[in-house]
Amino acid sequence: MKILFVNENLDYGGAGKVLVWLANSLAENGYEVTFLTYRKGKERLSLTDNIRKTQFIFNEEESGARNVIKTAVLLRKYLKENSFDIAVAFSEPSQTRLAVAAAGLNTRCVFSQRLDPYTVEKKVLMKLVYSGADYFVFQTEGARQYYSEKIRKRSTVIPNPVIPTGTAALTEDRQKKIVSVGRLDIFQKRQDLLIEAFKKIAADYPDFILEFIGDGPDMEKLKAMSSDMTDRILFPGVSESVQKDIRKASMFVLSSDFEGIPNALMEAMSLGVPCISTDCRPGGAAEILTDGENGLLVPAGDSDKLAEAMRKYMDDPEFAEQMGRNAMNIAETFSQEKILDQWISVIERV
Repeated sequence: MKILFVNENLDYGGAGKVLVWLANSLAENGYEVTFLTYRKGKERLSLTDNIRKTQFIFNEEESGARNVIKTAVLLRKYLKENSFDIAVAFSEPSQTRLAVAAAGLNTRCVFSQRLDPYTVEKKVLMKLVYSGADYFVFQTEGARQYYSEKIRKRSTVIPNPVIPTGTAALTEDRQKKIVSVGRLDIFQKRQDLLIEAFKKIAADYPDFILEFIGDGPDMEKLKAMSSDMTDRILFPGVSESVQKDIRKASMFVLSSDFEGIPNALMEAMSLGVPCISTDCRPGGAAEILTDGENGLLVPAGDSDKLAEAMRKYMDDPEFAEQMGRNAMNIAETFSQEKILDQWISVIERV
């Protein structure tokens, strides 16, 4: 079976990371896999040697509808020349291009919705794009319920896999550090909320620091919010060894308003780091973290509740460690083998 994966580039990101994992896993299981990109970017994600890699290069200043049309025309020609059985896309830009390119062809399109449709999908264009695909994979049932019955009938829910990144730290090695990992994007990730919560309790815990690993469009805004605490709120930038940076932290905090299945949260849990997450839409975090059993879940947008949860871990390290140990079970529940079996079932069915 010939499978084409379409993505903007191979730069690091939650959706891209899972897409590359899936492509590599299918190639290792005997499928003929091609990975196509159409925008320049740093190649932080690696494809296995048995995957055919193709890239369309355009004028970097060209964007919008003109770029979509040009990409779709080239992509349609590529689909015809190579007779792919299935084409897979995770991101909205790639799905739009693929839907246009594959219209009327024999190539079956599988789209995976990765974020909160109630926030990011309120466009007529996206509803048309989704209506044109052959099958859909959602990360949560909450996201699936946004779409029409017609779409739900040809869809399934598959969460992200936990990709092992290291071993848990010993209790005595814990550092008085709170970590957050992800794109610095206030609209979605709400790092401003975490800064606000930390400031509410910082004076009571002078040995603790807050560290944001990653970069993004709102770094300068967040630094400005932290200008009165530059010695305790740190922005080290993108890390090539995130697991090493977070495994000894006292806690990991996800403060988003909306997410799919948060990869960073899953990785922190698998490392035994005590975790706190907002109950972000459309319910992905709540599907992997149960409040008081394997972490702490707080209402989205509530800095008081977030500060209260952080305080609970700081005041009771033994409880925090128990949450971290319980969280490690996620590696079995969402193992790569189990999630890959679900994806193979979809591929074969389509």
